[in-house]
Amino acid sequence: MLSPVPLSVALAGTAAAQTDISVVGMSQEQAQHVLSDAGVPYIILNRSGSTMQNCRVTEQRDRGYDVEVEYDWDHENKEWDKTEVEVWRGLALVVFCD
Repeated sequence: MLSPVPLSVALAGTAAAQTDISVVGMSQEQAQHVLSDAGVPYIILNRSGSTMQNCRVTEQRDRGYDVEVEYDWDHENKEWDKTEVEVWRGLALVVFCD
């Protein structure tokens, strides 16, 4: 029989890798302003509810990293030099409207 996952482990994926800003509990508009002002990229992952008014952020998730690859031609060695850069994708917000 499996034991339940501790809450601290279950919530570990909700923290942001690049920011300590939490917008959970804010209105959608407030959250968008806070994240934009801080330069944090974000998407609305899910929006639900009945009237689509009075929308609040109920959860935020770290979207992780993408790897961007760039190639530069090395004239001396006559080969391509590959550079990989990790780019943080920001936060995904879950919004509920009542």
